[in-house]
Amino acid sequence: MPDRSRISLSLGVTLMFLGYWVAGPAIAHGEFQEKDHFWSMWQFTPAIALPLLLTLAVYFRGWWKRCRQKKPVSRARTLVFLTGVGCFWVGLQSPIEPLSDHFLFIHQIEHLLLRVFGPLLTILGLPLGPMIQGLPRTSRRYLLVPLIRSRVMQALYGFLSHPIIAPFLFIATLIVWQIPALHDLAVRDPGLHDAMHLSMIVTGFFFWWLIADPRPQARLSYGMRLIVLWLVTIPNTLLGAYITLNKFPLYQVYDVLEGSWHIDRLMDQQLGGILIWGPGAMMGVVGTAVIFLLWLHQEERNHASLESMASDSGSLPTGTR
Repeated sequence: MPDRSRISLSLGVTLMFLGYWVAGPAIAHGEFQEKDHFWSMWQFTPAIALPLLLTLAVYFRGWWKRCRQKKPVSRARTLVFLTGVGCFWVGLQSPIEPLSDHFLFIHQIEHLLLRVFGPLLTILGLPLGPMIQGLPRTSRRYLLVPLIRSRVMQALYGFLSHPIIAPFLFIATLIVWQIPALHDLAVRDPGLHDAMHLSMIVTGFFFWWLIADPRPQARLSYGMRLIVLWLVTIPNTLLGAYITLNKFPLYQVYDVLEGSWHIDRLMDQQLGGILIWGPGAMMGVVGTAVIFLLWLHQEERNHASLESMASDSGSLPTGTR
């Protein structure tokens, strides 16, 4: 059974983004007209923006409380967390969102923000501590604690975070949603489109938590994380290559704004495939760098702990050794 700290992290991350989807329509898909200027297409969807702002308010409430307790959150961690949240904001509220209904390559940029960069950077920001401290005491007592103790939530977390299940679901969501018939239907149907995004966000969080877990008692060793990471990049790369090298348009839903950007459907498909193919390898490189940095940090902590123990041992009287 997962330990309480793992359950807490899962719930903290889940609660952060659950508000995006339960406050109303998950995502309001905007319409882009040729006459519209690109930068005028920023959106403010209350069902997304308000829960997001509430999340930031809770985070900074906890951040301020930790500062007063002389246990401040580092500026680097705060910046990384805010950048991760910013990826979700850009993916869901910027001109990328309405344009993604017209261009496959822009849709793939949106997916990279939602399933890779947003989850990874948010996790590396380690927001759980400030988030929990920022919650009102009643919320912690009557909402968070019962959820942590729930056997259903423990079982669900144990399943989704399993070292085999998490990578499988992460890559499966990408492959399944790229099936042409299903992909076209999802772009046309707002509800199915929201399900696509939600599945990518959730599986992205569980996968990157498996890879970027900074705790000494993490489920996978650093060596196994490297193996899992690079195994996942293989189907990602193959899918991107298939889409890029296909000589016929696979997706019928994209109108590329009738060629007003001087991009035809086949070129749009090639660009979209490259964005799956190239970043697939880049995902492996970035993930490898993250793993090695975590590994190095852990070795430094172990070394410091050994030096501290040796120093304490050396300071003891001879008779007590």
